This record gives sequence, C-alpha cells and structure tokens, in this order.
Amino acid sequence: MLRKIFAASLLVITFLFTQVVSAADTEAIKNLSAKYYTNAKEIAKKYVELRTYSDHGTHHAALVAVKSLEAADAIDAANFGNPWYSSIDRHELEIAAFMHDTGMDGGKFKTYTDGNALRKDHSLNSAIHVLENREAVAAMGVNVDAVALDCMGHSKSCSGVRDLTSWEQWTDCFNRIEAAVELYNQKFPAAQIYFDKSFWTTGETYQKPSEKNPKQLVDVYKFNRETLARSTAVIAALRLGDANREAAQFPYTQTGDTIEVDFDSYVSPAKTWRDEISKAKIFMVDESGNRTSLLTQGVDKEGFGRMYMSGEGNLSMSCEFNPETKNVREVFRIFHGKSFPLSTQECIEERLGELDTMKKFPVEAHIKILGDYSKIDKKKISRIYSRFCRDAQRKHQFPVTFEF
Repeated sequence: MLRKIFAASLLVITFLFTQVVSAADTEAIKNLSAKYYTNAKEIAKKYVELRTYSDHGTHHAALVAVKSLEAADAIDAANFGNPWYSSIDRHELEIAAFMHDTGMDGGKFKTYTDGNALRKDHSLNSAIHVLENREAVAAMGVNVDAVALDCMGHSKSCSGVRDLTSWEQWTDCFNRIEAAVELYNQKFPAAQIYFDKSFWTTGETYQKPSEKNPKQLVDVYKFNRETLARSTAVIAALRLGDANREAAQFPYTQTGDTIEVDFDSYVSPAKTWRDEISKAKIFMVDESGNRTSLLTQGVDKEGFGRMYMSGEGNLSMSCEFNPETKNVREVFRIFHGKSFPLSTQECIEERLGELDTMKKFPVEAHIKILGDYSKIDKKKISRIYSRFCRDAQRKHQFPVTFEF
C-alpha cells in the first residue's frame, strides 16, 4: 500500500515539476540523474553507515525540486533589493535539484573506506557529475558551472559555506572544486573536465584577516557581487528545499527500505535524545518484507538513525513568505506533540542551521503542533517547546515561535 501511495504522490510531484521545466528537459534530467541514483542505492548497501541514512535518490530529488521552488517564491518575495541575493532562475534551480545528490554514488575519482566519508563528500561528487556531463546539461539551456556550484553549495558542511555572504568561504569552496577537478583529470587524462569560475571571479585575490583567526591573513577572491548573489539565492532555495523532506509521506532509506516508526515507543522523561530513543521501536523493511529493528546490535550503534527517523517522521515542513514581517518563514508542523520531542527538536535545529546560513537575509521559524491534547499534556508540551524556541532564538538570532 505504501508503495502505491508513494507512486501516486510521485506522479503529482513530476507533474508539478514539468510546469516549469519543458517536457524534453524533464525527461533528459531524469534520465541523466537516474543512473547515478540507481548506483548510489547499491553503493549504500555496502556501507553500514549508510544503511540507516534517509533516502537521497530519485524520489527525494523530485520532491526537492518542488520544495525548492516553494522556497524560491518566498525568497524572491522577501528579496527587496538585497545586494547579497538576486532573483532566482527557476530552470537552473530545478536542474540542480535533480542532480544535487547524484554524488551519493561516491563518484569515480576517489576511493572511500566508509560511508560517512562518502556522505561528507557527496555534494562535491555531485558537482563533478555535472561537469562530467557538460554537453548534456548545457543542452538544457543552463549555465553548467552554475549548476555544478549549486550542487556543491547545497551542503553547508561539504561546501564549507556556512555563511552564504562570506567571500572567504566561497573562495575555499571554489578552490575545493578546482582541486577535485585537477584530481579527476589526473586519474582520467583522456576525459578532461573543467570548472570555469570566470562567471563569478577572474581569480584576482586580496588579503584579509581570516574569519577563523583574525591574526592570520588569507587570500580571498574578488567576486562579482551580482553574479555571486545570483548563485547565493539559488543555493539558499535549494538548501531549504532539500531540508524540507517529507519523511512521513516518503519513509524510505538510502538503500530503498521502508521505515516504520512506533511513535509511542519513546522514553519519557529523557534528558537527551539518545535516552529518548534507547527503546524506540523502529524498523526497516526491505522489498522482500524482511524487517530489521534499529535496536539490533550493530545496526544503529550511535542512534542517529533512530533520532532522524523518529524526528523527521514527526515533521512536515514548508517555506513561505510572511507578508506581515516581510521575512522568509520556515514552518514546522509536528504530528505528535508528545512523541520523541527531543529527537524532533534535534531535526528542527538542523533546519534552523540551514536558515542560519542565509546571512543578511530576513528569516524566521514557526512551529505548529497538530492534534488535540488534554490540558495537562498541552501544558507539558508548551513548556518543552517554549524552552526550545527561547534557546533557538538566542542561538540563531532570528525569531523562533510556536503555537498549537
């Protein structure tokens, strides 16, 4: 039944996607990215670290295309002449959305000994896949190097760009792409690729105090503010679209297993999310119907699988423009207010981190707790989330609120 519901939902997503990208380009980008996602699914089965990782395949990419467009509308509406962000090229955004996680296949110019290392490099590998297919991507009418940068930039950890307005961080990001291109060309001299950064910078540098160590001078590119703002806006939308995965609607792992969560199996009271998920009844069900509990020894040793599966499965997220505050608002809808609150908050915090990278841009976050509760339960839930919102607002320096 879940598979049928998923298939029907995917048809809706694909239909929405084709409203902006032409039918020919839609088919082309789906076919181009599909081979990488198919390979990534098989690669994930070889690494224990990726077995409990959430789906980063074709279905996820299709949803990200829709969610990124949603974020783009909000960003454009709030972008009142902001020099750090520009109007968003929807065509480029959607092409990037379909390609952004292709690097989960590990690429072919580096060797990985564990799944975590592969995951940390996946956005760089995705950028290389775009450059490998320069002619095919260019035929879709987009700037190939811009799409490659979008794919690289969609992950703040892989790209190193945690402040989308930091020229120092963008310099490091560009250098990482060029270093990967050089490594690729050394390994495959007959299949040379290149990354043309001239759209953003001539490569001319200047020195400034490092953001990490003000006593140290670093070389930073002189960027074209207008063209970098164009990419910054696209990447901001892609980051929010990527973060707003619908795990409850699409409960799948990177290996294609279906996720089942018993939302009554949390430990309460708990001081940490690890305590909270210590007895969680969460299962992965493969295509043959075989069930694996995440409590099985060696399956989810650190507990991150249970935390994300319970937390993300408890959320539905969207991005909108708030006409009253003129901010981009990230909305979190919690299905089970009492269930796995610490894991849910951990997943919300990760999304707040994406908003936090949108420096010099007006953002806010709002939590809506769905369902009916007794007065006692409502009081407990209010206490938990009011504390969370207060701490999050202090940490991120933008409004974070909640309501029932």
